[in-house]
Amino acid sequence: MKLNMITLSSWPSIVIRGIVLLGVAHRAYTRKTLTPLGVEVALMTGFFHSLPPTNLYLTLLVVFYLTSSKATKYKEEIKSKKTKTPGSDHEATELTQRTHVQVLANSAVATTLIIVSLFVTDPVLDDMLKAGVVGQYCAVIADTWSSELGILSKSSPFLITTFQRVPPGTNGGVTLFGLVAGTTGSALISFVSMFTFKENRVGKFVFFTLIGLLGTLVDSMLGALFQRSVVDKDDGLVLEPLGGERVDEGVLQEMEGHIQVVSGEDMFSNNDVNIVMSVFTTMWCIGLYALLF
Repeated sequence: MKLNMITLSSWPSIVIRGIVLLGVAHRAYTRKTLTPLGVEVALMTGFFHSLPPTNLYLTLLVVFYLTSSKATKYKEEIKSKKTKTPGSDHEATELTQRTHVQVLANSAVATTLIIVSLFVTDPVLDDMLKAGVVGQYCAVIADTWSSELGILSKSSPFLITTFQRVPPGTNGGVTLFGLVAGTTGSALISFVSMFTFKENRVGKFVFFTLIGLLGTLVDSMLGALFQRSVVDKDDGLVLEPLGGERVDEGVLQEMEGHIQVVSGEDMFSNNDVNIVMSVFTTMWCIGLYALLF
């Protein structure tokens, strides 16, 4: 069976993809935007994104990583004062480093679709898989930009399930500024992808942009319902553990009497929410794409 992947005859493209991968990995390691294990997982993810004939998938991964890293670092001194990291003191770089789990939470669905596409020869099915990859990256970039930039909003967020005002950093808290930022990120991915589609490019640009908005709304809903948000009553700041994990139970016991749960059940970590959102949004994206286009 012939695989739908890049061939050795396209060696210039293979070389360029390799240089891009190593360059991005070097940047992530030296600037400490990813943990060492996160860099290794990102390299493996990039390898799979480089296998198909199209340059689109690796491009989307790189655009997502570079822009989201910038969004994470943007005004980090201000953002660091809006939430607090429980436990012992951490260096500033640790607070913004993404772990291997976070890398997988934001790319595993796309990687799975890409691997499946290697065995697909039907152009219609291949197009639907491509739509799923684009939709997934629209969703995760919208969620990332919405979170990282929305926290800078001058207005307090409201909980998406009750519309009550909540502290910045609350899971499920949204602001208009954050939603606009997220939709802008989604539009960027849509724009990059648009030129790889042969027909109805404008319609698909709008479609994928809205898929990104759907993704960040779904993420907020999941966070509000299934991810516990805890506030330190002494300073009113939300506890935000490293690496998208849950707040450690030992820390909660130490702070007993000084904390308050403001929303959510303790079922999911932030990473769990991201992967569930990615699966849900990608499935809807593929289904709607097949129906509309």
